[in-house]
Amino acid sequence: MLNIGIFNFGSGNLKSIIQILNNLPLNLNLYIINKNFNNLEKLNKVIIPGQGNPYGLVKEFLKFDFIKIKNLFNNIKIFGICIGKQIFYKKSSELNTRCLNYLEGHVNSFNFKNNKKIPNIGWNRVYIIKKHKLLNGIKNNDFFYFSHTYYIINKNYKFIQSISKYNIFYPSIFIKNNLFLVQFHPEKSFKKGYKIFYNFCNW
Repeated sequence: MLNIGIFNFGSGNLKSIIQILNNLPLNLNLYIINKNFNNLEKLNKVIIPGQGNPYGLVKEFLKFDFIKIKNLFNNIKIFGICIGKQIFYKKSSELNTRCLNYLEGHVNSFNFKNNKKIPNIGWNRVYIIKKHKLLNGIKNNDFFYFSHTYYIINKNYKFIQSISKYNIFYPSIFIKNNLFLVQFHPEKSFKKGYKIFYNFCNW
């Protein structure tokens, strides 16, 4: 039996993620993690949903036992979605936020001089650079659902698994050690997103 924790910060499509996980053909125990959750040690994997802003998420993490959170992030598989991806970098230009500083790079805002709309909302292609078992069943150029104003300027190039384009190219999937970070919203991406969750649970 796999014990999966999902952080609940009051936003982040929590219900959609739970519904997908409950429909997977796997034996899972789901735990909702908030500041009162005291069983971090029993979790095998963790999902960080992706709505809100980095400042809000970092502020929520500070309510937890720092040592326990650090051990959790260092030792088990983590799935970070959108903002849940961005907080692992050094800093974000959104509200000038100092993030968790697990990864080299920073988060910057789209800033176009043409008439390109911001934020980037809707379906966009994911161009796969490298194969990985987390991407089983995902084809190069498959569409996923995005909703974001900020993107990663990443210095760990060898861990970028895919890029996407919204006037500029930016990393959309990043995998390093126990971190699986995506810029899109798999919980809104139908069959392809379902497959992403399935792969994560089997990772």
